[in-house]
Amino acid sequence: MHPGPNISVGLTSFRTLVPNLLICLAASACGHHHVNPPVEPYRDRAIWIEPTSGCTDASPKFLPNFRASDTLSGANAKLHADQLSAWLARRVPGGWAYGPSIDGSNHATLWLRDPSQKRAAIAALDSLAPPNQLFPATRPDSVVALPARWDYAELYDWMEYLQGALGGARGSGVNGWGIDTSHNRILFGVETRETLPTMVSWLVGKGIPCGLVAVEVTGPIRVSQTVGLDVEVGNGERVFTR
Repeated sequence: MHPGPNISVGLTSFRTLVPNLLICLAASACGHHHVNPPVEPYRDRAIWIEPTSGCTDASPKFLPNFRASDTLSGANAKLHADQLSAWLARRVPGGWAYGPSIDGSNHATLWLRDPSQKRAAIAALDSLAPPNQLFPATRPDSVVALPARWDYAELYDWMEYLQGALGGARGSGVNGWGIDTSHNRILFGVETRETLPTMVSWLVGKGIPCGLVAVEVTGPIRVSQTVGLDVEVGNGERVFTR
């Protein structure tokens, strides 16, 4: 599923290597007879990839030589939520990354590379994005703006670049990938911890910058008889497609 840019969901897209089948990550249960375990507080199990020693928030940012978001048009982007999000990010002041969405304290929150441009960003989203009550252009003070390292278009450009090169990630055990908006990053899943070094080496070899990619050991994918794609990712949100 590709939720729209104004929907509060952990991953705007998470793709796996088993299309059109019900699959579960290791932390979830498959089959017709199961007991749901007690809900635990969310713990981020992903490992941030540091391509150089001493990665910090101040580490240099850069983009792929080819920006896939350069090719997007408003009319075509509306057919795909991730493309629409990238198209918006190229036009919204302040470097729009995510939101507004409702946080745990019931506040409308907006993530921008430059939070000082909150009012201009809200006005642009109110004009360009699909209608939604979370774009209160007349009440900008009700929205909290938080800083983001990457805007959505930058994440989209890197995701398209890395996804297009996945054929060379042999032996990495990669079984899922997507843009993790709630953590402002790209997230890959690998099946076992043993293949993690191979995945890390591949990512570093693709020239990624600091603070962009994380990898999570998801465990093996198990196939059920139910048709569809059911994946538990990120902060416990479930992404479902058919």
